[in-house]
Amino acid sequence: MELYLLTGYNGFYGQSRKPWVSLSTPTLIKELRGCGLTVHTADWHDLASGSFNPRDSNILYTFSQLTHIRAWLKDQLHFLAEHNRLIPSLPLLLCHENKGYAWLYQKSKGIDTPRAWYLCDPRDIPPDLPYPIVLKTISGTNARGVFLCRGHQELLDRIKALAPAISPAVKLDHLRRRYLRGGRTYPGYPGFEPKRDADDWLQYMRPGAAFLLQEYISGLDCNYRVIAIGSKFYLMRRLTKSGDFRASGTKRFDFEAAPPAGLLDYARSIAQSFDTPFLSLDIGHKGGENYLFEFQASHFGTAAIVRSQGYYRRVSGSWEFCKGSSSLEQTMAEGLAEYLRGQVN
Repeated sequence: MELYLLTGYNGFYGQSRKPWVSLSTPTLIKELRGCGLTVHTADWHDLASGSFNPRDSNILYTFSQLTHIRAWLKDQLHFLAEHNRLIPSLPLLLCHENKGYAWLYQKSKGIDTPRAWYLCDPRDIPPDLPYPIVLKTISGTNARGVFLCRGHQELLDRIKALAPAISPAVKLDHLRRRYLRGGRTYPGYPGFEPKRDADDWLQYMRPGAAFLLQEYISGLDCNYRVIAIGSKFYLMRRLTKSGDFRASGTKRFDFEAAPPAGLLDYARSIAQSFDTPFLSLDIGHKGGENYLFEFQASHFGTAAIVRSQGYYRRVSGSWEFCKGSSSLEQTMAEGLAEYLRGQVN
């Protein structure tokens, strides 16, 4: 089975310890070939020049947290997806660093708890919104841009603070339009009143920000990071700090916690629904119920793999813990090979 590995410059394949730290790409290629895959390589130079243009191929691609590269890469991969199989898939690529799209995607798969609302204007906030509510910026990691709002006015204030202020240049142009312009007419268009037109223009130019509102699940002192790589499921518990509802970004990890009943089955059902060999899930568990807070299919933290004492695998209808350390490159290669051969159960 053939595979194209699309890396960044200098063979970069993210991520390892941090977003700017590459996996060992030579080791990854070696492990992929050891799993019986025929591996071809290309990088962003080839993508930019147009020399990388495969058809009917499997493409495992790297990604980047840098905004300009991320946007460029999404555009390029969008067209490659027309004639190839992207790993992860194009919809999962579009979910990356876009919590709004990610919510729409998971909802389309029937995963709609906790409830959420993807909005671009405070005027669209539901009148019956349950408070407290979690406000999230569309991008951001380690709990940056995540706020708990206990009432409507606090929510409005937080949303307003997400958008940048009107620039001095725009304010000056507003004054020019309002007081220095005379009435104008254009063939086929009615005349307009300069002051009102200037005010309408200012309202149009006013910066805004899309945002996600997510139902608050109270009483949690942790959430669970589950990383599904092929048929292997790695688990760590992430603890909150006193007085803070967020577990992400605290760096308080428990790698020996046992999963609550039903949590791994829940994670497995999501991985199967999303159809991907790599998936990181942030799951809350309360009263026997599971809640998907966020997920990533590329460029996610890997501590649950490299620092764990083992992984879980489903054997004969039950979960079995397999003790031992894991190599990131070997784990990814084996998981991808299982996925391509349809061996993930």
